[in-house]
Amino acid sequence: MFPKLKFSYDCLADEKVKSCFLYCSLYPEDKSIEKDELIHCWIGEGLLDEHTNLSSARNRGHFIIGSLIDACLLEKQGNHRIKMHDVIRDMALWIAGESEEKFFVKSGVQLKEQPKDKKWEEVIRMSVMDNLIENLTDILACPNLQTLFLGRNRLKVIINDFFNFMPMLRVLDLSHNMNLKELPAGIGKLVSLEHLNLSFTHIRRLPIELKALKNLKYLNLERTRRLRIIPQLISSFSKLQVLKMEGCCYQCSLVLEEMEHLNYLNVLTITFTSTSELEKALGFNKFISCAIEHVSLQGFRDSRSLNILALANLHPLYSLELSGYMVIEDVKIESSIIEGVGCFHSLRSIYLFDCNQLRDASWIIFAPHLERLFIRDCQGLEEIISEEKLSEVAELKGNLNLFSKLEFLHLNNLPKMKTIYGHALLFPQLKRITILNCPMLKKFPLNSNSAKGRRLVIEGDEGWWKDVEWEDESTQIAFFPSFKHR
Repeated sequence: MFPKLKFSYDCLADEKVKSCFLYCSLYPEDKSIEKDELIHCWIGEGLLDEHTNLSSARNRGHFIIGSLIDACLLEKQGNHRIKMHDVIRDMALWIAGESEEKFFVKSGVQLKEQPKDKKWEEVIRMSVMDNLIENLTDILACPNLQTLFLGRNRLKVIINDFFNFMPMLRVLDLSHNMNLKELPAGIGKLVSLEHLNLSFTHIRRLPIELKALKNLKYLNLERTRRLRIIPQLISSFSKLQVLKMEGCCYQCSLVLEEMEHLNYLNVLTITFTSTSELEKALGFNKFISCAIEHVSLQGFRDSRSLNILALANLHPLYSLELSGYMVIEDVKIESSIIEGVGCFHSLRSIYLFDCNQLRDASWIIFAPHLERLFIRDCQGLEEIISEEKLSEVAELKGNLNLFSKLEFLHLNNLPKMKTIYGHALLFPQLKRITILNCPMLKKFPLNSNSAKGRRLVIEGDEGWWKDVEWEDESTQIAFFPSFKHR
């Protein structure tokens, strides 16, 4: 069967594209793969080296993914993820086994111990992600290893010498090991490393030995909530292009000072915990010049109002989160935003969690391309868009095409929420609405013309669904088949 399927593989444009395809087989069977994560691994491995500019390399990566989808070798899963069918994956592993690109893949197979008894010197790419491994206590001599996936295990211990004999390693993923509290000093031996993912681990400090990683271009520290010590390391990574620190508890102000020395830094995600911290960041040239893809505002106990214009100069801001039991009562939508400077044209995702003092979220009207809106545990929120506040920017009101790009709306545990918006909207791109624990929300901004031609899914509790008040009978008939109990 594989020789017949291999025809699509043989028709791929060149050897680099073929290597990119084979790389996807490192992920577990039926695994949903994030496009950007995959592309950054390709970059780390040198598969897109012909593009010296990070932006063009990423664009090339997306083009390759598109060509693999067109060749039916990958499956599209929404806008941001892809999947490899299990039969195609088996073929890819078969091809890799027959070629010089030797793979060792035991991902998602319930391994409890580190694999042994293998001729490691031949292996170029190894994946044991999505397993139950707790300890890495045997030294592996892997002189040709370039990618090592250890993510989503139960790692507690990595012996100090584990990385000693991996001189060619370029991509290392240790993410989602929640029991991992310490990195071995021996990680500094990975002098060829370009891509290091430590996200969603419980590491408390970064070892000073990381200073030896002079080739590091990608560092992911997102959601390392227990990280407290980064001993003047960031400025040592002179080639760093991507720094992800959203949800990292280390003081971002200290990192920002070191960032000034990173001439190649291009992409940043970051968390701020106070107004003063954000204002200080806006004074750093490197911060303003970076592509700020995600900003998280957490806590902000030093202010009861937030001028959203403070974020207007961050480009391209794709994702914004407000969370952490904020005391902010009002997010201003000053009239000066009408001039166009303050519109968030690149913003695609907004997350509001635990903002208990907020009464509305009207400022999101200035994110015209918003695709995903998630609001949870905001105890005082009564409406999403206030018509009263819209009247303050009456010049714009007639031109607003509210939620014209919205695909996903998720509302959960909003006990005072009464309305999303007071009038029916078209929602031409809407795919899914999820309403949970919003007992006072009885009306939707929907009529019989809303979400036309879409297979809309509305998720919620059956008791709540029975009490929904529709604009008219035709609207109820149109959306009644959309409901899915959750």
